[in-house]
Amino acid sequence: MRWALITDIHANRHAFEAVLADARAQGATGFALLGDFVGYGADPAYVVSQAMALAAEGGVVVRG
Repeated sequence: MRWALITDIHANRHAFEAVLADARAQGATGFALLGDFVGYGADPAYVVSQAMALAAEGGVVVRG
C-alpha cells in the first residue's frame, strides 16, 4: 500500500483537491492527514467533510 502524508491544508479546498488527485495518480491508496485542516482558507466545511470521508475509508486523521 502506498501512503500519502498530507498536512497544513488550512481550509484550502483547491489545493487539497489537487494534492489528493496527485496522490491518487501516483498510486496512493492510504492517506494520513496530519493536522491543521482549517484556518486561513475559505472552505473549512469541505475540508473537514473530506477528512471524515478519508477516515471512514481507513485513513489516519490527526487533529492539530
